[in-house]
Amino acid sequence: MGKRVIALGRQFGSGGREIAYKLSQALGFAYYDRELITLAAERAEVSEALFAEKDEKAANPWLFKAFYDGGPKARQGGSAEDVLFQLQSEIIEELATERDCILVGRCADHILESRRIDCLSLFICAPFDWRVRHRMALDGLDERAAKALVEKTDKQREKYYEYHTGRLWGLPENYDLCINSARLGIDRTAALLAEHCRQLFPEI
Repeated sequence: MGKRVIALGRQFGSGGREIAYKLSQALGFAYYDRELITLAAERAEVSEALFAEKDEKAANPWLFKAFYDGGPKARQGGSAEDVLFQLQSEIIEELATERDCILVGRCADHILESRRIDCLSLFICAPFDWRVRHRMALDGLDERAAKALVEKTDKQREKYYEYHTGRLWGLPENYDLCINSARLGIDRTAALLAEHCRQLFPEI
């Protein structure tokens, strides 16, 4: 039997990270989000800080700087963003064949689909104003700063996803299920998704 894998995309501020973690706890699945940066840095034999600022960002051709750091598993000569994507893609494929897991962002849905690995693809969204308020509460930001952060991060994720997949980020037909987290809130959304997954994966 193949492993049970969930690829979860999310708008910034929608609570996607929190929902993914709560869902992993409810199902007993391994959880990978920023851990994918750590694993990629270990594989490349570079500091995690080097990759952290490149995570989920498309390379900028106008600011291109070739990557010549790390060990033999890091492809040399590309941008740091592309090297990170390559390493994370390898790791995502390996994790999906080794254990039941939830993979957050990093084009995991497309990566697994392209490698013919079955997964449940989810997308968490919410109205812009709700997401701004959520980031204000989480980060202690004023409204202006939170709005700027939400807009900037969404644009980065959209560009990243479309650059690596060739399809539109957040388009409903690209996912198995899209859900508005503002409707039920983070806890109830996670609980609803957990119940859906228990029906989809009856052996849980």
